Amino acid sequence: MDLLCWGIGELGQTGHDKPGDIGPEVSQLREFTVARLGRVKLLACGSSHSIVATEDNKIFAWGNGTSGQLGDGERKVKKQPVEIRLPQEINVKGSDANMKVSNIVGVACGSRHSFIWTETGQAYSFGNNFYAQLGYDFQWADFKEHQVCG
Repeated sequence: MDLLCWGIGELGQTGHDKPGDIGPEVSQLREFTVARLGRVKLLACGSSHSIVATEDNKIFAWGNGTSGQLGDGERKVKKQPVEIRLPQEINVKGSDANMKVSNIVGVACGSRHSFIWTETGQAYSFGNNFYAQLGYDFQWADFKEHQVCG
């Protein structure tokens, strides 16, 4: 299975690290294989950024990150996939006090914000919060890295 991404590329949103637009005939993102970054299980696209979660629960983002919507703590355009690291979760079953990363079950992108959620019910949001779209109860034109919504 291949991941294909094409279109306007001025803000890195195609993930190909090439200037200009990308057509369907050259759209394969070769990084997303078992031998490299992993196979994609979830994909979401915003107006100028994309986020994927792989089968082994790694998260990658690329494109316009000027509002923090890529979740890497920076406000920059990323023209190829960068790995995003969420805070590790505590095993809530109580049988093991070790830290673990939960199974990623959803990703969503708005125009300048993103969400990732896990099977244990944790939701992480990042990006522009001007209209409180990140899920916390105030307006802030800036962003919070890895905001956990309760």
